[in-house]
Amino acid sequence: MSSHPPSHPAAGPTNEEIAMYMNIAIWGCVGLFALANLPRAWARYRHPTARRPTLRFKTASKKAKQAPQRHGIPRTDSTAANSIGRDDNSPIKDKGESYAFEFSPTSPIEAPTVPSTTQTSSVPARVHSLAARFHRANRYLHRPFLNTGYTIGQTIAFSIYSTFIVFGCFYRSFLPTFMPRRAGSMAIGQFPLIFALGAKNNIVGFLLGVGYEKLNVWHRWVGKMIFFASLAHVVGWLVRWTISGKLVMATSAHPEGWAMFGGVCFLAIISLPPIRKSYYRVFWHAHWIGYLSMIIGVGFHYDEGWKWAVVAGAMLVFDHICRLFKTTFVYATITTIPELGCTRIEVPHLTRGWRAGQHVRLRTVSSLMGPLDALEAHPLTIATVSESDGGEGLTLYAKNAGDWTNRLYEAAKGAPKELEGGSTEKGLQSAPEQSTKMRMIIEGPYGGTGHDVFSSFSSAFIVSGGSGITFGLSSVDEILREAEAGLAKTRLVQFVWIIQDPGCLMSMMLVLQTFINRATRLRNIKVNIDIFYTRAIPLSMAQTLENASSLPENVTLSPGRPKFGNMLERFIDQTRELETSSNNLHGAVVGCCGPASLGESVKRAAMSIKGSKRSAVGGVELVEELFSW
Repeated sequence: MSSHPPSHPAAGPTNEEIAMYMNIAIWGCVGLFALANLPRAWARYRHPTARRPTLRFKTASKKAKQAPQRHGIPRTDSTAANSIGRDDNSPIKDKGESYAFEFSPTSPIEAPTVPSTTQTSSVPARVHSLAARFHRANRYLHRPFLNTGYTIGQTIAFSIYSTFIVFGCFYRSFLPTFMPRRAGSMAIGQFPLIFALGAKNNIVGFLLGVGYEKLNVWHRWVGKMIFFASLAHVVGWLVRWTISGKLVMATSAHPEGWAMFGGVCFLAIISLPPIRKSYYRVFWHAHWIGYLSMIIGVGFHYDEGWKWAVVAGAMLVFDHICRLFKTTFVYATITTIPELGCTRIEVPHLTRGWRAGQHVRLRTVSSLMGPLDALEAHPLTIATVSESDGGEGLTLYAKNAGDWTNRLYEAAKGAPKELEGGSTEKGLQSAPEQSTKMRMIIEGPYGGTGHDVFSSFSSAFIVSGGSGITFGLSSVDEILREAEAGLAKTRLVQFVWIIQDPGCLMSMMLVLQTFINRATRLRNIKVNIDIFYTRAIPLSMAQTLENASSLPENVTLSPGRPKFGNMLERFIDQTRELETSSNNLHGAVVGCCGPASLGESVKRAAMSIKGSKRSAVGGVELVEELFSW
């Protein structure tokens, strides 16, 4: 008889190996979505206009500086006086005002020469997103999940990710043989991911084609799972030390571990929604305490921890280097817009480097503002188009919605002076505009429409709520600019603006009129503008608004809130009518910028479009820029 050596069970994977496998699986999921988005990224970056955000802001040439414009409108007395305003015989007062809304279809606004044929080789290609390809499933996944604030799709994705973390912590590691070291390895292994998701410039956003603000919800969830794994790690060791009678000696032997765990707990507490929303400045600055304690602590606490600390720290350093290269020190002109209750910020010498829908982070360096405002960045959407032929420059609008914006508005009134082009003349504004110059730090651009290029769609339905008009202005302007250059497939644009008071139109009507005039001069594109006001108005204004002849045929002004379901149905039907034997449809894009409630209404309407109509127009994409965080 031959004897066989006793068989020994194969050694299982180590704690570090299991944590590594789980991290590979998580990053593998990110890679799969990146591969799925690769065709859309290729279609976007091969179009010249979509590559502009990869460059930092540039200074306009001297020739461009000599002809400052606003939204393509030369700032001359003629265009100011012949535009829109109050009745000349009506005094300015708070109540019983008399308004005159007058468009001039033949106003002397020059439009660029329209090319005779579209340059099809340069027209952006439209590649369907995963959401458009699987719109039936996407319609279900976009529904809210109970009252959690998450959609069903987000809840499923969070559950899958959480399963990876829990499995990595407790696989073959249950009591009484629980190995808390594994949970610590899982927590540390998530450091690169949470630092990547929290950075303004990160590899995840680049691969997926989304801005940092849309990844922030994942940043918060990964933080929750790091806290969970860290808590399991600490509690597990406390239980084992208590059982072995080494609690006092062991706890005092790991000060660096307690420092790291303290940083995690500190971040978890200050990230609670009530604290984050009420004391955001404290929350933002306190992040640095938590970040440093985590990175330094893990490097001393864990034998292999320095590797994770280096990777996380490198991501943090890379982000701030990119921010440095994206930062510009400028002198800006800030102007009060009483009708909109906001401040206009103009930097005419910054004319390149962004796409429609992108935003910048603004800091002020002025004695008119608070002493710490230079450390506080505020995101503001750009309202103008990059690379303006007339040197229009960068324009922002900051609505009075908090302490900082209120201080900015008051600072603009600190040194009143007559504005360029006679804009303080009666007949243009409801109250005199006031302006001053201020030193500012502009960082960006960030965000935007991602891989969606609006000019690659046959039609665009753009909704703006209140100060969200900045998104709408830049989007419509960019579509028209590319159509004038023969670089757009868009044939129909519907712009919807929801405001509280019709008086808000006073400062924007000339811009909207310019859009209509430019579209009229083009051959194959139509722009419709629908404006809704939600606040009751004085009788004198109501009588003026009843005169529909004062508005062009393709501009409407209506009371109440829009019914997006009906509007989108009609819009899709109009898009279907664009199809001819020589002009196939390339889809419709629905863009929305405004409060979260407005975005939810637009999303429900877009998701309710029937599949047959979606297919008939080539698919429907949804792009959202919401005022929520």
